[in-house]
Amino acid sequence: MPNIIQRQQRLQGATPAVQRSPYQELYGLRENPFPVMALFSSSSDDPRQNGEIYDLEFRHPEEKEFFERFVQPPTGDVPARLGFVRLDPQAGGRGNGKSAFLHHLMRRVNSQEWNNWSVDRESPDLFALAVHVLPEPRRQRRFWQLVRLIFETLADQTLGNNTILADIDSNFRAAVLLNLLDQTQQEQLSQRDANKTATALKTREAFVALLEEFGLTLAAFVDQGMRQLRETNGGALDPTFSKALLDSGLDLSAMWRQWEENGIAVSDYQWRKNGTAWLINGLVPVMMAAGYRRFIVLLDEFEKIYLYQAAREREEFLDELRQHFFERSSAAVRRGFLSMVLTIHPSIQRYLRDVWTRVGLESLAPLDPSRMAQQAVTLGASTIEKLTKLLIVYMDAFRLTEQHKGSVYPFAEGALNPAIEAAKFYPRDSLWFACQLIRDAADKGVPAPLTADFVQAFVASGVRPSAESDDVLFQLPATEGMPSE
Repeated sequence: MPNIIQRQQRLQGATPAVQRSPYQELYGLRENPFPVMALFSSSSDDPRQNGEIYDLEFRHPEEKEFFERFVQPPTGDVPARLGFVRLDPQAGGRGNGKSAFLHHLMRRVNSQEWNNWSVDRESPDLFALAVHVLPEPRRQRRFWQLVRLIFETLADQTLGNNTILADIDSNFRAAVLLNLLDQTQQEQLSQRDANKTATALKTREAFVALLEEFGLTLAAFVDQGMRQLRETNGGALDPTFSKALLDSGLDLSAMWRQWEENGIAVSDYQWRKNGTAWLINGLVPVMMAAGYRRFIVLLDEFEKIYLYQAAREREEFLDELRQHFFERSSAAVRRGFLSMVLTIHPSIQRYLRDVWTRVGLESLAPLDPSRMAQQAVTLGASTIEKLTKLLIVYMDAFRLTEQHKGSVYPFAEGALNPAIEAAKFYPRDSLWFACQLIRDAADKGVPAPLTADFVQAFVASGVRPSAESDDVLFQLPATEGMPSE
């Protein structure tokens, strides 16, 4: 029998062997720059899948359109509160980069990176918060399950070194602290090093030290914070959320960790009973008190919810969305604080239209293609030029030197065109072909530049990426394929 301790000693003391791969030797790349499976996953550490590698020019017109629809309309109108991200019918179905697009939009909203699109780049109205929510098939059939997913995503999704929930904590602490300081102390605080202050706002321990610098206590912060929350929400705070927040010292991140330890975060019973109130009369008041002007939920792949709902579940889900986001009495509804943007598959509208109209959402955001333009961002079809630039962005992220940056090397100019055409101009399938091509070339030791003949031979072999099941489902006639009700 092997000695387990000795084996672990060898493993921990081993120095990884330095071995140059064919990607490095032949093509000047650290490794294959393209994802093996071009599926977006925000929780992945791999920049090829988590949205870190992103071509800023690929969807630039659509990003500007989103800004003008849902953030700051150039006409001065109120931003749309319910709308869609849809694909141009000529762009096909899944695999067109909708998830990467939404994830990048979330980052732009949360960092206020709007270039020169706003006349006043410091406008308080631009201080919004967004969350990119990716439902799982059969997991979010009820509205309260979507609410739980929103909380989970805020607690897990990192932007920079912070989760979104931690960013809310920092801004809430800053907003309350300013109301505890006199004018002289506020001036002193504003003159401090910005990075030092940001660090002090990140955790309760560091924040307590900052309070003490100004002669304040955590108890004084908690009293003032609860006062501001009650004023913000007209006194209608959810009692169970308020108690949990108080117990945490008004620390959302600590509250969530406590919920995870106590099983509340995963309790269907608790979320079914309280989840929506925790959002509308709990978390949202904290956001408003923290100074955010709007909260935008970017609901990705809505079909993954709709497909697996029975008829009654669909109606109840959409009716609750209408009521809690747009109708019921709450500070969030009165201020137009909540917005929802859904991505919809090109074929889902014909299935969705009747129930959408029946629950009263057609008047808020028309599904009729001839009327929905003002509340929709349409992702246009890709081109060879755009997709070639996208593939270059991926290769540039893995180059060992600057020598070939911005070029299609290790491919010859135009060599990728047959693969892009075989991918039917889908970004996901274009990335798949590029991954397989460079892997095949590395396996065979093919030197650069990889020619159009090499690419054409691979395409002619007939190897293709597999279609996802819901792609096939939505290609069926309207009377077929939907789940039994």
